[in-house]
Amino acid sequence: MFENVGHVLYHVLIILFPILFYYQFLNKGALGLTEKVNYRFLFIMLIMVICTMSLPIEVTDGSYYDQKLIPVILSFLYGGLLTGIVVVVSMLYYLYIIGDSNIMVMVINYFIVSAILMIFRNRYSNLSLKKKISIISFLFLMITSTRAIRLFYLNEENQIFLNVLVSIITWISLVTAIMIIENLNMQMQLQHELQRSEKLKVVSELAASVAHEVRNPMTSTRGFLQLMSQDTNLNNTQKKYIDISIEELDRAQSIIQDYLSLAKPNKQGTDRINLSVEVEFVIQLMSTYTAIHNTTIRHQIEPNLYIKANRDEMKQVLINLIKNAIEAVKKGGVIDVNVSTDGSSVIVEIIDDGVGMTQKQIDRLGTPFYSTKDKGTGIGLTISFQIIELLQGKIEVQSEVGKGTTFTIKLPADTSVSN
Repeated sequence: MFENVGHVLYHVLIILFPILFYYQFLNKGALGLTEKVNYRFLFIMLIMVICTMSLPIEVTDGSYYDQKLIPVILSFLYGGLLTGIVVVVSMLYYLYIIGDSNIMVMVINYFIVSAILMIFRNRYSNLSLKKKISIISFLFLMITSTRAIRLFYLNEENQIFLNVLVSIITWISLVTAIMIIENLNMQMQLQHELQRSEKLKVVSELAASVAHEVRNPMTSTRGFLQLMSQDTNLNNTQKKYIDISIEELDRAQSIIQDYLSLAKPNKQGTDRINLSVEVEFVIQLMSTYTAIHNTTIRHQIEPNLYIKANRDEMKQVLINLIKNAIEAVKKGGVIDVNVSTDGSSVIVEIIDDGVGMTQKQIDRLGTPFYSTKDKGTGIGLTISFQIIELLQGKIEVQSEVGKGTTFTIKLPADTSVSN
Protein backbone atom coordinates (compact mmCIF):
# COMPACT_ATOMS: atom_id res chain seq x y z
CA MET A 1 0.00 0.00 0.00
CA PHE A 2 2.88 2.35 0.73
CA GLU A 3 5.04 1.68 -2.31
CA ASN A 4 3.37 4.37 -4.47
CA VAL A 5 2.80 6.99 -1.78
CA GLY A 6 6.21 8.48 -2.53
CA HIS A 7 4.97 9.46 -6.00
CA VAL A 8 2.77 12.07 -4.33
CA LEU A 9 5.99 14.04 -3.88
CA TYR A 10 6.12 14.52 -7.65
CA HIS A 11 3.13 16.80 -7.29
CA VAL A 12 5.06 18.93 -4.83
CA LEU A 13 7.32 19.89 -7.74
CA ILE A 14 4.26 20.57 -9.94
CA ILE A 15 2.98 22.97 -7.26
CA LEU A 16 6.17 24.79 -6.27
CA PHE A 17 8.00 25.10 -9.58
CA PRO A 18 5.31 27.24 -11.35
CA ILE A 19 5.23 29.63 -8.37
CA LEU A 20 9.01 30.10 -8.45
CA PHE A 21 8.90 30.46 -12.24
CA TYR A 22 6.19 33.13 -11.94
CA TYR A 23 8.17 35.22 -9.46
CA GLN A 24 11.41 34.83 -11.40
CA PHE A 25 10.18 35.62 -14.91
CA LEU A 26 6.58 36.85 -14.97
CA ASN A 27 5.92 38.85 -11.83
CA LYS A 28 6.13 42.65 -11.77
CA GLY A 29 5.08 43.23 -8.19
CA ALA A 30 3.84 41.62 -4.99
CA LEU A 31 0.66 39.59 -5.26
CA GLY A 32 -2.34 41.21 -3.62
CA LEU A 33 -6.09 41.42 -3.79
CA THR A 34 -7.34 43.44 -6.73
CA GLU A 35 -10.45 43.66 -8.81
CA LYS A 36 -8.38 43.35 -11.97
CA VAL A 37 -7.30 39.95 -13.23
CA ASN A 38 -3.57 39.20 -13.08
CA TYR A 39 -3.42 37.24 -16.32
CA ARG A 40 0.14 35.99 -15.70
CA PHE A 41 -0.82 34.53 -12.33
CA LEU A 42 -4.04 33.11 -13.78
CA PHE A 43 -2.05 31.40 -16.52
CA ILE A 44 0.29 29.84 -13.95
CA MET A 45 -2.64 28.59 -11.85
CA LEU A 46 -4.32 27.04 -14.90
CA ILE A 47 -1.09 25.27 -15.87
CA MET A 48 -0.74 24.03 -12.31
CA VAL A 49 -4.27 22.65 -12.02
CA ILE A 50 -4.14 21.00 -15.46
CA CYS A 51 -0.78 19.33 -14.69
CA THR A 52 -1.97 17.94 -11.36
CA MET A 53 -5.13 16.53 -12.96
CA SER A 54 -3.39 15.21 -16.08
CA LEU A 55 -0.79 13.33 -14.04
CA PRO A 56 -2.77 11.75 -11.18
CA ILE A 57 -1.04 9.43 -8.75
CA GLU A 58 -2.30 5.89 -8.28
CA VAL A 59 -1.80 5.35 -4.56
CA THR A 60 -3.70 2.02 -4.59
CA ASP A 61 -5.28 -0.13 -7.27
CA GLY A 62 -7.97 2.03 -8.86
CA SER A 63 -7.47 4.90 -6.38
CA TYR A 64 -6.01 8.10 -7.82
CA TYR A 65 -4.97 11.28 -6.10
CA ASP A 66 -3.88 14.77 -7.14
CA GLN A 67 -3.35 18.21 -5.60
CA LYS A 68 -5.78 20.30 -7.64
CA LEU A 69 -7.13 21.82 -4.42
CA ILE A 70 -3.92 23.83 -3.93
CA PRO A 71 -4.15 26.01 -7.10
CA VAL A 72 -7.84 26.57 -6.32
CA ILE A 73 -7.02 27.94 -2.86
CA LEU A 74 -4.07 30.01 -4.11
CA SER A 75 -6.17 31.45 -6.94
CA PHE A 76 -8.83 32.84 -4.59
CA LEU A 77 -6.43 34.08 -1.90
CA TYR A 78 -3.73 35.64 -4.11
CA GLY A 79 -5.31 36.08 -7.54
CA GLY A 80 -8.68 37.51 -6.58
CA LEU A 81 -12.31 36.56 -7.04
CA LEU A 82 -12.34 36.39 -10.85
CA THR A 83 -9.12 34.36 -10.96
CA GLY A 84 -10.50 31.86 -8.45
CA ILE A 85 -13.77 31.45 -10.33
CA VAL A 86 -11.99 30.94 -13.66
CA VAL A 87 -9.69 28.28 -12.17
CA VAL A 88 -12.57 26.38 -10.52
CA VAL A 89 -14.73 26.46 -13.65
CA SER A 90 -11.78 25.36 -15.82
CA MET A 91 -10.97 22.54 -13.41
CA LEU A 92 -14.57 21.24 -13.37
CA TYR A 93 -14.82 21.50 -17.16
CA TYR A 94 -11.60 19.50 -17.52
CA LEU A 95 -13.05 16.82 -15.23
CA TYR A 96 -16.11 16.72 -17.45
CA ILE A 97 -13.96 16.32 -20.59
CA ILE A 98 -11.96 13.42 -19.19
CA GLY A 99 -15.18 11.75 -18.02
CA ASP A 100 -14.71 11.78 -14.25
CA SER A 101 -17.32 9.54 -12.64
CA ASN A 102 -17.63 11.77 -9.54
CA ILE A 103 -18.19 15.02 -11.42
CA MET A 104 -21.36 15.96 -9.51
CA VAL A 105 -19.69 15.30 -6.16
CA MET A 106 -16.77 17.47 -7.26
CA VAL A 107 -19.13 20.28 -8.32
CA ILE A 108 -20.81 20.28 -4.91
CA ASN A 109 -17.53 20.03 -2.98
CA TYR A 110 -15.78 22.82 -4.86
CA PHE A 111 -18.85 25.01 -4.79
CA ILE A 112 -18.71 24.84 -0.98
CA VAL A 113 -14.93 25.39 -0.91
CA SER A 114 -15.23 28.36 -3.31
CA ALA A 115 -17.99 29.94 -1.20
CA ILE A 116 -15.84 29.68 1.94
CA LEU A 117 -12.82 31.18 0.16
CA MET A 118 -14.93 34.03 -1.27
CA ILE A 119 -16.09 34.97 2.22
CA PHE A 120 -12.64 34.65 3.75
CA ARG A 121 -10.50 36.29 1.04
CA ASN A 122 -11.24 39.93 1.98
CA ARG A 123 -9.80 39.47 5.48
CA TYR A 124 -6.95 37.22 4.44
CA SER A 125 -4.51 39.91 3.26
CA ASN A 126 -4.61 41.74 6.62
CA LEU A 127 -3.71 38.66 8.68
CA SER A 128 -0.24 37.72 9.88
CA LEU A 129 1.51 34.78 8.23
CA LYS A 130 0.95 32.64 11.32
CA LYS A 131 -2.79 33.29 11.29
CA LYS A 132 -3.00 32.70 7.53
CA ILE A 133 -1.37 29.29 7.87
CA SER A 134 -3.51 28.41 10.91
CA ILE A 135 -6.79 29.22 9.17
CA ILE A 136 -5.82 27.49 5.92
CA SER A 137 -4.71 24.44 7.93
CA PHE A 138 -8.07 24.36 9.71
CA LEU A 139 -9.89 24.56 6.37
CA PHE A 140 -7.73 21.78 4.98
CA LEU A 141 -8.40 19.67 8.10
CA MET A 142 -12.13 20.01 7.50
CA ILE A 143 -11.74 18.88 3.88
CA THR A 144 -9.61 15.89 4.92
CA SER A 145 -12.13 14.95 7.59
CA THR A 146 -15.02 14.98 5.12
CA ARG A 147 -13.03 12.72 2.81
CA ALA A 148 -12.33 10.30 5.65
CA ILE A 149 -16.01 10.26 6.67
CA ARG A 150 -17.00 9.59 3.06
CA LEU A 151 -14.60 6.61 2.87
CA PHE A 152 -15.96 5.29 6.16
CA TYR A 153 -19.54 5.30 4.91
CA LEU A 154 -18.40 3.61 1.68
CA ASN A 155 -16.89 0.81 3.80
CA GLU A 156 -13.40 1.64 2.57
CA GLU A 157 -11.77 1.95 5.99
CA ASN A 158 -8.52 0.54 4.65
CA GLN A 159 -8.03 3.69 2.56
CA ILE A 160 -8.68 6.18 5.37
CA PHE A 161 -5.12 6.09 6.71
CA LEU A 162 -3.70 6.40 3.21
CA ASN A 163 -6.05 9.34 2.51
CA VAL A 164 -4.82 11.07 5.66
CA LEU A 165 -1.19 10.40 4.72
CA VAL A 166 -1.40 11.89 1.22
CA SER A 167 -3.50 14.76 2.64
CA ILE A 168 -0.67 15.59 5.02
CA ILE A 169 1.75 15.73 2.07
CA THR A 170 -0.73 18.00 0.22
CA TRP A 171 -1.04 20.21 3.31
CA ILE A 172 2.75 20.52 3.49
CA SER A 173 2.80 21.52 -0.20
CA LEU A 174 0.09 24.12 0.37
CA VAL A 175 1.77 25.63 3.44
CA THR A 176 5.12 25.69 1.63
CA ALA A 177 3.55 27.45 -1.36
CA ILE A 178 1.92 30.06 0.91
CA MET A 179 5.19 30.69 2.76
CA ILE A 180 7.07 31.11 -0.54
CA ILE A 181 4.49 33.59 -1.86
CA GLU A 182 4.36 35.55 1.40
CA ASN A 183 8.15 35.71 1.76
CA LEU A 184 8.66 36.77 -1.86
CA ASN A 185 5.91 39.38 -1.51
CA MET A 186 7.63 40.70 1.61
CA GLN A 187 10.99 40.88 -0.17
CA MET A 188 9.46 42.84 -3.04
CA GLN A 189 7.76 45.25 -0.66
CA LEU A 190 11.00 45.74 1.27
CA GLN A 191 12.86 46.32 -1.99
CA HIS A 192 10.26 48.92 -2.98
CA GLU A 193 10.57 50.65 0.40
CA LEU A 194 14.36 50.58 0.14
CA GLN A 195 14.26 52.23 -3.28
CA ARG A 196 11.87 54.85 -1.97
CA SER A 197 14.07 55.47 1.09
CA GLU A 198 17.10 55.94 -1.15
CA LYS A 199 15.23 58.52 -3.21
CA LEU A 200 14.19 60.35 -0.04
CA LYS A 201 17.78 60.27 1.18
CA VAL A 202 19.03 61.83 -2.05
CA VAL A 203 16.39 64.56 -1.88
CA SER A 204 17.14 65.20 1.79
CA GLU A 205 20.86 65.61 1.15
CA LEU A 206 20.17 67.87 -1.82
CA ALA A 207 17.75 69.97 0.21
CA ALA A 208 20.13 70.32 3.14
CA SER A 209 23.03 71.46 0.98
CA VAL A 210 21.21 73.78 -1.41
CA ALA A 211 18.06 75.15 0.22
CA HIS A 212 19.74 77.58 2.65
CA GLU A 213 22.00 78.99 -0.08
CA VAL A 214 18.99 79.60 -2.32
CA ARG A 215 16.87 81.23 0.40
CA ASN A 216 19.42 83.92 1.27
CA PRO A 217 19.43 85.73 -2.10
CA MET A 218 15.67 85.23 -2.40
CA THR A 219 15.14 86.91 0.97
CA SER A 220 17.29 89.85 -0.11
CA THR A 221 15.46 90.12 -3.43
CA ARG A 222 12.08 90.10 -1.70
CA GLY A 223 13.19 92.84 0.69
CA PHE A 224 14.33 95.11 -2.15
CA LEU A 225 11.07 94.48 -4.03
CA GLN A 226 9.12 95.53 -0.94
CA LEU A 227 11.15 98.72 -0.72
CA MET A 228 10.58 99.41 -4.42
CA SER A 229 6.82 98.88 -4.02
CA GLN A 230 6.75 101.78 -1.56
CA ASP A 231 8.11 104.19 -4.18
CA THR A 232 5.44 106.80 -4.92
CA ASN A 233 6.74 107.31 -8.47
CA LEU A 234 5.60 103.85 -9.57
CA ASN A 235 2.46 103.52 -11.65
CA ASN A 236 -0.20 100.87 -11.03
CA THR A 237 1.17 98.50 -13.65
CA GLN A 238 4.65 98.56 -12.16
CA LYS A 239 3.26 97.97 -8.65
CA LYS A 240 1.24 95.06 -9.98
CA TYR A 241 4.37 93.49 -11.48
CA ILE A 242 6.24 93.91 -8.19
CA ASP A 243 3.37 92.33 -6.23
CA ILE A 244 3.33 89.36 -8.61
CA SER A 245 7.09 88.97 -8.20
CA ILE A 246 6.75 88.99 -4.39
CA GLU A 247 3.97 86.38 -4.57
CA GLU A 248 6.09 84.10 -6.74
CA LEU A 249 9.06 84.50 -4.40
CA ASP A 250 6.80 83.54 -1.47
CA ARG A 251 5.66 80.47 -3.40
CA ALA A 252 9.27 79.51 -4.07
CA GLN A 253 10.05 80.01 -0.37
CA SER A 254 7.17 77.67 0.51
CA ILE A 255 8.51 74.97 -1.83
CA ILE A 256 11.99 75.30 -0.34
CA GLN A 257 10.51 75.00 3.16
CA ASP A 258 8.91 71.73 2.10
CA TYR A 259 12.31 70.43 0.99
CA LEU A 260 13.80 71.48 4.31
CA SER A 261 11.06 69.49 6.06
CA LEU A 262 12.43 66.44 4.28
CA ALA A 263 16.02 67.24 5.16
CA LYS A 264 15.72 67.88 8.88
CA PRO A 265 15.25 64.93 11.25
CA ASN A 266 12.06 64.60 13.22
CA LYS A 267 13.08 66.05 16.57
CA GLN A 268 9.57 66.81 17.73
CA GLY A 269 8.23 64.45 20.39
CA THR A 270 5.10 62.38 20.12
CA ASP A 271 2.16 62.61 22.46
CA ARG A 272 -1.04 60.68 23.03
CA ILE A 273 -3.49 62.58 20.85
CA ASN A 274 -7.19 62.15 20.17
CA LEU A 275 -7.21 61.62 16.40
CA SER A 276 -11.00 61.96 16.26
CA VAL A 277 -10.75 65.51 17.56
CA GLU A 278 -7.86 66.37 15.22
CA VAL A 279 -9.75 65.15 12.14
CA GLU A 280 -12.82 67.19 13.09
CA PHE A 281 -10.60 70.25 13.58
CA VAL A 282 -8.97 69.84 10.15
CA ILE A 283 -12.38 69.40 8.47
CA GLN A 284 -13.54 72.68 10.03
CA LEU A 285 -10.26 74.32 9.03
CA MET A 286 -10.76 73.24 5.39
CA SER A 287 -14.37 74.46 5.24
CA THR A 288 -13.38 77.75 3.59
CA TYR A 289 -11.32 75.90 0.98
CA THR A 290 -14.22 73.57 0.21
CA ALA A 291 -16.54 76.57 -0.17
CA ILE A 292 -14.19 78.13 -2.73
CA HIS A 293 -14.15 74.88 -4.76
CA ASN A 294 -17.89 74.28 -4.25
CA THR A 295 -17.33 70.83 -2.72
CA THR A 296 -18.82 69.06 0.30
CA ILE A 297 -17.10 67.07 3.04
CA ARG A 298 -19.14 64.36 4.75
CA HIS A 299 -17.70 62.63 7.76
CA GLN A 300 -18.29 59.68 10.09
CA ILE A 301 -15.91 59.77 13.02
CA GLU A 302 -15.84 57.37 15.94
CA PRO A 303 -15.11 59.31 19.15
CA ASN A 304 -12.03 59.02 21.34
CA LEU A 305 -9.61 57.19 19.06
CA TYR A 306 -6.09 57.78 20.35
CA ILE A 307 -2.69 57.40 18.70
CA LYS A 308 0.92 58.30 19.51
CA ALA A 309 1.95 61.12 17.17
CA ASN A 310 3.02 64.73 16.91
CA ARG A 311 -0.15 66.83 16.72
CA ASP A 312 1.18 69.36 14.20
CA GLU A 313 2.60 66.69 11.89
CA MET A 314 -0.65 64.74 11.96
CA LYS A 315 -2.58 67.87 11.03
CA GLN A 316 -0.15 68.45 8.17
CA VAL A 317 -0.82 64.94 6.81
CA LEU A 318 -4.59 65.35 7.05
CA ILE A 319 -4.52 68.79 5.45
CA ASN A 320 -2.36 67.54 2.57
CA LEU A 321 -4.62 64.59 1.80
CA ILE A 322 -7.94 66.42 2.19
CA LYS A 323 -6.63 69.36 0.13
CA ASN A 324 -5.60 66.95 -2.64
CA ALA A 325 -9.05 65.34 -2.53
CA ILE A 326 -10.77 68.73 -2.82
CA GLU A 327 -8.64 69.67 -5.81
CA ALA A 328 -9.30 66.29 -7.48
CA VAL A 329 -13.11 66.57 -7.54
CA LYS A 330 -15.20 68.71 -9.83
CA LYS A 331 -17.51 71.45 -8.60
CA GLY A 332 -20.33 69.92 -6.63
CA GLY A 333 -18.19 66.90 -5.75
CA VAL A 334 -18.29 65.05 -2.46
CA ILE A 335 -15.47 63.97 -0.14
CA ASP A 336 -16.05 61.39 2.61
CA VAL A 337 -13.80 61.32 5.66
CA ASN A 338 -14.26 58.27 7.90
CA VAL A 339 -12.40 57.48 11.10
CA SER A 340 -12.79 54.09 12.75
CA THR A 341 -10.85 51.34 14.50
CA ASP A 342 -10.39 47.60 14.15
CA GLY A 343 -9.06 47.26 17.68
CA SER A 344 -5.33 47.35 17.04
CA SER A 345 -5.30 50.19 14.49
CA VAL A 346 -6.99 53.53 13.92
CA ILE A 347 -8.15 53.84 10.32
CA VAL A 348 -8.71 57.12 8.47
CA GLU A 349 -10.34 56.97 5.04
CA ILE A 350 -10.41 59.97 2.71
CA ILE A 351 -12.64 59.17 -0.27
CA ASP A 352 -13.30 61.44 -3.24
CA ASP A 353 -15.33 61.03 -6.42
CA GLY A 354 -12.78 62.90 -8.53
CA VAL A 355 -10.73 62.18 -11.62
CA GLY A 356 -8.99 59.13 -10.18
CA MET A 357 -5.57 57.75 -11.09
CA THR A 358 -4.05 54.93 -13.08
CA GLN A 359 -2.06 52.15 -11.41
CA LYS A 360 1.19 53.69 -12.67
CA GLN A 361 0.29 57.00 -11.04
CA ILE A 362 -0.59 55.25 -7.78
CA ASP A 363 2.74 53.43 -7.75
CA ARG A 364 4.62 56.75 -8.02
CA LEU A 365 2.72 58.53 -5.25
CA GLY A 366 4.98 59.72 -2.46
CA THR A 367 7.95 59.95 -4.82
CA PRO A 368 9.75 63.31 -4.70
CA PHE A 369 9.17 65.54 -7.74
CA TYR A 370 6.09 63.57 -8.80
CA SER A 371 2.63 65.12 -8.76
CA THR A 372 -0.58 64.63 -10.73
CA LYS A 373 -1.32 68.36 -10.42
CA ASP A 374 -0.01 70.93 -12.91
CA LYS A 375 1.45 73.17 -10.22
CA GLY A 376 2.28 70.48 -7.69
CA THR A 377 5.75 69.36 -6.60
CA GLY A 378 4.78 66.09 -4.93
CA ILE A 379 6.60 67.11 -1.76
CA GLY A 380 3.40 67.34 0.30
CA LEU A 381 2.58 63.68 -0.28
CA THR A 382 6.21 62.68 0.17
CA ILE A 383 6.25 64.30 3.60
CA SER A 384 2.90 62.71 4.46
CA PHE A 385 4.15 59.24 3.55
CA GLN A 386 7.32 59.86 5.55
CA ILE A 387 5.42 60.98 8.66
CA ILE A 388 3.08 57.99 8.60
CA GLU A 389 6.03 55.65 8.07
CA LEU A 390 7.84 57.10 11.11
CA LEU A 391 4.68 56.44 13.16
CA GLN A 392 4.85 52.73 12.16
CA GLY A 393 1.72 53.17 10.06
CA LYS A 394 0.96 52.85 6.37
CA ILE A 395 -0.98 54.62 3.64
CA GLU A 396 -2.93 52.55 1.12
CA VAL A 397 -4.30 54.02 -2.11
CA GLN A 398 -7.11 52.66 -4.26
CA SER A 399 -8.19 54.57 -7.33
CA GLU A 400 -9.97 54.20 -10.64
CA VAL A 401 -9.87 56.72 -13.45
CA GLY A 402 -13.10 58.69 -13.63
CA LYS A 403 -14.53 57.21 -10.41
CA GLY A 404 -12.37 58.58 -7.62
CA THR A 405 -9.67 57.77 -5.11
CA THR A 406 -9.52 56.39 -1.58
CA PHE A 407 -6.59 57.13 0.74
CA THR A 408 -6.54 54.83 3.78
CA ILE A 409 -4.27 55.67 6.71
CA LYS A 410 -3.67 52.91 9.26
CA LEU A 411 -1.93 53.86 12.50
CA PRO A 412 -1.27 51.82 15.66
CA ALA A 413 -3.94 52.59 18.24
CA ASP A 414 -2.85 53.81 21.65
CA THR A 415 -4.97 51.86 24.11
CA SER A 416 -3.12 53.02 27.21
CA VAL A 417 -5.11 54.91 29.79
CA SER A 418 -3.92 58.45 30.27
CA ASN A 419 -3.64 59.75 33.81
